[in-house]
Amino acid sequence: MENFLWTVGVIFEPQFGNCRRMLTKVNSLITTIDDVYDVYGTLDELELFTDAVVRFVQHLFLGLWGTFIMLYIRVCSLVFSLKKKKKKP
Repeated sequence: MENFLWTVGVIFEPQFGNCRRMLTKVNSLITTIDDVYDVYGTLDELELFTDAVVRFVQHLFLGLWGTFIMLYIRVCSLVFSLKKKKKKP
């Protein structure tokens, strides 16, 4: 319930109901993992879990790096073309 109320506070417009449902699920998963991490984990398990999460995040960003570069180039070209059109009488 707490996650849903937090999500409603962030995304309150009625047309974003689906987004609220998905964000509530993500928040619930993150909260559950955090609570289990804090309460039930031993130091050895937590070190292994933390290393796995760090490796996953690093792999994720390395894989997305090319996508970010392509997106940046696309946005820059769009802005350049809009500025070019704006200068024309």
